[in-house]
Amino acid sequence: MLAKEAASTHDDHTLPAEVEGNFDVAKQAQNLLSLMNDEQYQFVAAPYLQSSIGQHMRHILDVYRALMAWPDNDFIDYDARRRAHPVETDFTIAQAEWQVINEWLASVTPTSINMALRVNGEVSLTHHAPSVTASTLGRELAFVASHAVHHFALIRVSLSAQGIETDTSFGLAPATATFCREGN
Repeated sequence: MLAKEAASTHDDHTLPAEVEGNFDVAKQAQNLLSLMNDEQYQFVAAPYLQSSIGQHMRHILDVYRALMAWPDNDFIDYDARRRAHPVETDFTIAQAEWQVINEWLASVTPTSINMALRVNGEVSLTHHAPSVTASTLGRELAFVASHAVHHFALIRVSLSAQGIETDTSFGLAPATATFCREGN
């Protein structure tokens, strides 16, 4: 569902912008997956990309799954990955996982946006260097949406290599969309 549609289904509170943006991301992912077949989902646009659409989707979903440790846990481990998981080759698993993400997003309230989190993520390519930093749920929601859009832009390359057209906003950064709407 688009953010405006999501807002209308949650009459008990106004959705935080971070949640609205993530509903938009989920809708884009769900729309894309509804157009996929196995061959397209598993296609690698070599030499331009090293990963299939399914591998990018699994990575996006893993980042969301890490954040979904909240509210049961305030420690978010973005390095917890499911490499070679069946979601990389079966887009129906990804569709089901996006539905779970939508349900989780619906549980986020305006008061929970400022909840404190501790976030783990590696920061070095040359040696094991985990970094645990303080953050908030709102900041991490903004991150996972931005991260997904970045991967959508890569997925768009794979789609283009396959001759598959998508909505013009797929993989477009929200700030770029605003820039374009304002006639620039």
